[in-house]
Amino acid sequence: MNDIPEDKSIELTTDYQNHSINMAFSDNLTDDSERGYILSAAFFSFCAAQGLSKEELSDMVSTYYDEFLNNED
Repeated sequence: MNDIPEDKSIELTTDYQNHSINMAFSDNLTDDSERGYILSAAFFSFCAAQGLSKEELSDMVSTYYDEFLNNED
């Protein structure tokens, strides 16, 4: 019996002409909660590797989150 979960992937690509970042998920990654968990973990890991403090991360979210919400239209 294999208790190791199946590997999953997320591919990010940029589209500068349309000012967007596109995400493609592997066929076995369909649950939005799991997608969000993986993306969040990757983001926090990247921020930590870059040496950002919790305060800097919080300031970044406070500054730019509304901008992303406004671009959903």
